[in-house]
Amino acid sequence: MFVEHLRAGFPALWIETQEPGRTISEWAKAAMEIGFKVFRWDIIDGVRGVNGNFQKKADDPLQAIKFLEDFDGERVVLFLCNYHKFINAIEVSQKILNVADKFKSAGKVLVVLSPNTSIPIELEKVFVMLTYELPDREELKRVLLYMSESSGVKLPKNEVVENILEAGRGLSSFEFENSLALSLVTKNTFEAGVVMDQKCQLIKKNSTLILENYDESMANLGGLENLKEFCLKVASSPLSRGVLLLGTPGTGKSHFAKALGRELGLPTPALDFGRMFGSLVGESEGKIRAALKIIDAFSPCVLFIDEFEKGISGIQSSGQTDSGVGSKVYGTFLTWLSDHKSRVFVVATCNDISKIPPEFLRAERWDAIFFVDLPNGRERRTIFEIYRKHFGIREDFGAVNMDGWSGAEIKSLCRIAAMLKSSLQDAARYVMPLSQSMGEKINGLREWASMRTIPASLPENEGGGSANKRKLQTN
Repeated sequence: MFVEHLRAGFPALWIETQEPGRTISEWAKAAMEIGFKVFRWDIIDGVRGVNGNFQKKADDPLQAIKFLEDFDGERVVLFLCNYHKFINAIEVSQKILNVADKFKSAGKVLVVLSPNTSIPIELEKVFVMLTYELPDREELKRVLLYMSESSGVKLPKNEVVENILEAGRGLSSFEFENSLALSLVTKNTFEAGVVMDQKCQLIKKNSTLILENYDESMANLGGLENLKEFCLKVASSPLSRGVLLLGTPGTGKSHFAKALGRELGLPTPALDFGRMFGSLVGESEGKIRAALKIIDAFSPCVLFIDEFEKGISGIQSSGQTDSGVGSKVYGTFLTWLSDHKSRVFVVATCNDISKIPPEFLRAERWDAIFFVDLPNGRERRTIFEIYRKHFGIREDFGAVNMDGWSGAEIKSLCRIAAMLKSSLQDAARYVMPLSQSMGEKINGLREWASMRTIPASLPENEGGGSANKRKLQTN
């Protein structure tokens, strides 16, 4: 598409790229093949011909534009490296506005190379945005072959090579080559694990993503049979999208999300919407786009979004005060949620459904929406037995009436009893179940969910108890 835009006479292009050097090398060649002269500018070296046959001192961003404006001749391209650092200055943006029409008629093209899409609002109509994609499988294979030939180290078996190329997906050529070099130094061969370790740096460098090795497991999560069965069947399918888990705090929603990735042997990055918004123009949009690209690169994976409603409501409220940036972030994520083709299974938890807009609840956003209720009697017993063994509690399930308690509250009871070396009855004095203080809200949530969601648990009578739901007494 780059060449087509040159031929069509577009005066200003904004290229989102993580590899400016590779972008210039490839696209400068394409421009020269159709008769364009090509130059590049950066703040250190000024203006240079891409063939090394010209150099002019120009350490002022305005001088770069003036060079192109004064250039004697037509059909010329000037690549501007890291120009996004200067373009918000009023004198720079105004100069671009002033020369845009002139450049269009003269066949002169400004090409900004930037790692993000933070185009100033006054220039949005001037620039057309293109993306220079990260290397595909064939390009990664060429890098691997180059490293093998230059180092004299033979390639491993085909199966290992495929794993290495899969691990390299989402890395730039530079990053992939570095990871292969590190593998040679540390392992004396090419290993996918070393490449994947370097790939994890992508998440560490991104402020909105978190990647941890969670200890949670399905074996330590009582109940939720419907939810477990469904997700274990569909999460690995290329057709899957994810699930939204609605329920009160402490019912095991976050535990399940963390345990699912471990059960499937998949990485489980977490997306934190609270870190999404920055102070610079376009920064928030750049953050969400960068985060989603990294998530796609990590596929197959489980994406964990905790307290989803807080992130969404934060985006909405931001949209009222930051010239619509919040709305753009909101729209970007909503589109990705429906349209992403990568094998990313999203598990989002929610405590307050009233804060989630209807468009996030419609069909095809999720594979299913589950309601995680307070555990029934059978589940409470199962949960208690898990934590009784974990904390070395000798008393039995019936020692305390845990009717209306969440799994987190049962865990807290056992932990406190172990700390105090006391009976469960004494420890229960320090546990205040949410069902006592939030009974009305829980009943309202349960009523809303009864006709709109799928129960995460089997009915209690399938485990030998009553299927009737208890109505909480509220003051």
